[in-house]
Amino acid sequence: MRNTKLPIILAAGAVLIVSAVAFAQPRHHPRYLHARTDLRTAQFLMRVHDEPNVMRHLRQADDEIDQAVREIDRAAVIDHRDLEDRPPIDRRLDRHGRFHRAMELLQAARSDIGREEDNPRALAWRDAAYRHIDAAMDQLRRAVRDLHMDHMEGY
Repeated sequence: MRNTKLPIILAAGAVLIVSAVAFAQPRHHPRYLHARTDLRTAQFLMRVHDEPNVMRHLRQADDEIDQAVREIDRAAVIDHRDLEDRPPIDRRLDRHGRFHRAMELLQAARSDIGREEDNPRALAWRDAAYRHIDAAMDQLRRAVRDLHMDHMEGY
């Protein structure tokens, strides 16, 4: 007598194993996690003591970056991502170098979240993050302009 249940049991087991492996595979969204790290790094680079007119813009940029990171965090929670990051900071940069590097990081973060999004629920956070990153870049430009003017005037 032939056992007809064995192939069915093996097929069901194979389906369960394949679906378990597929479910265990992490969904890939390294772009926005990389963008988050870039934003935090830029934020740390801008946390320097400077003239009050420069600091005003840097504080506003800092607030905008915080808000952009919160938007990215919302998407990370949707995708069950680990949000711990402690980016290394190059402390040898002078003020101009730090601000230049911070701008590069903000541009890179904007580019990273600008890629095609495969999660339609994430479009709202991405658009909000865009606005905050753009506002942070604007404030950083203003801080650099004020810093340049201070140096031109001898401060």
